[in-house]
Amino acid sequence: MRVITIIIVLFLATFVGLSSLMSQNSKVSNAIQAFSEGEYEKTYKLAGDALASIDELSGDYIAAAYYYLAKSRVQVLRLAMENRDQEKLQSMQNALIESYFDYMEALKTADHKLQADIENDLNGLFNPILQTGLSALNTGNNPDQPENVRHAALLAAKGYLEAAWDISPTYLACDLLGQAELALGDTSTAYEHFSESTTTYKQRPPVEADFLMAYVFFRKAIVERYWQKNNGLALATLMDGENMLNTDYSRHSLNGTLSPQQRMAYDHGIMDLIGFELDIYLNDPTLREDALVRFQEVLVLYPEDYNINLAYANILENVDALLSIDAYKTAISIDDSQDLAYFNIGAVYNNLGSEAYLQGLNQDDDIVADSLYNEANLYFRNAFTYMEQAYQLNSYSLQTIRALIQLSNSLGLDEKAAFYEEKEVEVRGF
Repeated sequence: MRVITIIIVLFLATFVGLSSLMSQNSKVSNAIQAFSEGEYEKTYKLAGDALASIDELSGDYIAAAYYYLAKSRVQVLRLAMENRDQEKLQSMQNALIESYFDYMEALKTADHKLQADIENDLNGLFNPILQTGLSALNTGNNPDQPENVRHAALLAAKGYLEAAWDISPTYLACDLLGQAELALGDTSTAYEHFSESTTTYKQRPPVEADFLMAYVFFRKAIVERYWQKNNGLALATLMDGENMLNTDYSRHSLNGTLSPQQRMAYDHGIMDLIGFELDIYLNDPTLREDALVRFQEVLVLYPEDYNINLAYANILENVDALLSIDAYKTAISIDDSQDLAYFNIGAVYNNLGSEAYLQGLNQDDDIVADSLYNEANLYFRNAFTYMEQAYQLNSYSLQTIRALIQLSNSLGLDEKAAFYEEKEVEVRGF
């Protein structure tokens, strides 16, 4: 009698368990039916209820529950947007990323047929998730936002862009994810994604050239220069970017497919890459010989560029002072409205004057010494002339005013010295 009782109890326990399993599975079946009938809110609730007791779901029902939960959530969000239901939109502000995670859970146990459906749905989520990540990234990079808002936005951007990258690691997804990581201080991972972006673009270039790729190479070179302290690697990256842009530009120009906007994007991108390259050459003394060669190459391409001529003249100061003056004069002939070239010519003449004067002091021969003093005086007068021209263009530059005070004293121009001393007090405010 006791044995029979135990068997009956076991049978009842098994029956109750089976009943619970069938009940949870039926919620999934009902969710599928509701979705087919366009009842997305009902689907969303049924799938969510089924997953609340996931241990009571069997086999394929788990994947189906996650799949229809994600699928219905997207539809509920779409309807809320169409109806401009602000309350619903507020409650579903994370719907896209939550659906991504649900789809990923569904993939773990899905059969081949469902896997194909999930991958298709994920591809449909790619652009909305990418755009949401980009919007958050823009907020995170907005200096007008409070710091806590910016940080939260960057974290959100990273989450969305990681999801977009996981769905489809396009060159754009790689770049945007790298930007979010760089802003959050994860330089090494950002660098990996910038590198992946450039590689992906070259391996699978888009139908239309995207000249904004220049700035992926630019960001990669920034990491190499400032974090990795490797100017050689940064220069190689910048040259790689310039070559890629030029190749794309030539190909699409021949096809006649370049729009005015694309031509403008190319012009800006190539000049920013070259500008960064020349800045590295300009500020690394170990690259001086290479810098002269590269500047001459670039000047052949852009002979009328004021800034390039100005930078070239700056490099020449350490090679041949008189050649640097000629180069500064070339820059002035291109744009005579800026004070820097005038100031720099004045500074070069002042240095030449100081050198000649010191040589005169060290001469035992009075005739040679006098000749050197006269040469120094001529240099100082030229320096004064160009410094005054710089002052006329920018009368608030303390650096120029102080140079003029020094030169006035050296030339014995007492009234000029007094005038510029008054100007220094005016500019400083005391």
